[in-house]
Amino acid sequence: MQTRNLLLAGIITLSGMSILSSCEKDDESIADEPATEAEAAEMVAYSLSEGTSGITADIETTATLASEAVNEGRLSCGESADTTIVTSAGTSLITYNNTKTYHYALSCDESENPVMLDASFSYNGTFDAPRLGSTHSVSGDFEITDIENTSDMYLINGTWQRSGGFESKIRNQANRQTTIQFELVNVAVEKEPKEIDNGTIHFTMTGGSGRGSFSYEGTITFTGNGEATIEISGSRYVTDLETGEIDEE
Repeated sequence: MQTRNLLLAGIITLSGMSILSSCEKDDESIADEPATEAEAAEMVAYSLSEGTSGITADIETTATLASEAVNEGRLSCGESADTTIVTSAGTSLITYNNTKTYHYALSCDESENPVMLDASFSYNGTFDAPRLGSTHSVSGDFEITDIENTSDMYLINGTWQRSGGFESKIRNQANRQTTIQFELVNVAVEKEPKEIDNGTIHFTMTGGSGRGSFSYEGTITFTGNGEATIEISGSRYVTDLETGEIDEE
């Protein structure tokens, strides 16, 4: 009888271990799933967001550098400069930390009239938001034109890239290594205040997780009211440029 009880206990123990192992594998498989379209849109939105010190912040900073170079006379034609900015801030919902280095140079025409500010930058940073967190590196190269005093808006063209880990805090709580590339097309920024008025960004996203890779591409359209529309895989999302929150249309 004792032998039979021991054998039965062993079977029950093995069964329990098998069930536990199965649950752990299910949890791991869910967390390793490639990013869905909605999750991809969320990563794009947080990369846009000023509240996470994303591309909106870099656009506004380079517009400020153009204003200082021309209106305040900080650069002469052909001159260049470097500026390092430590950004560390937080609200009740979002925190971020970056050390940003900008290199910028002023180009002029033959009559010594300013025509373009070229700004390149790179930095490492983090952000922590309610639905997503990230540790990443960023690089970019912008060309700012219409910098003469007769124009009401700057025009910015160029590229921006954020690469690193994006950790979801909802659904499957996946941590995905992802690269997001933005190509700016005539993004118009008001000279006073330094806010984005209109323009377009084309984006591509590639990434990987435990169960495979994923890729997305789409278009971002600035609507001039502190929002932008993200079009991805035939769906449209509206995002707040300050918070990164999105709503599907």
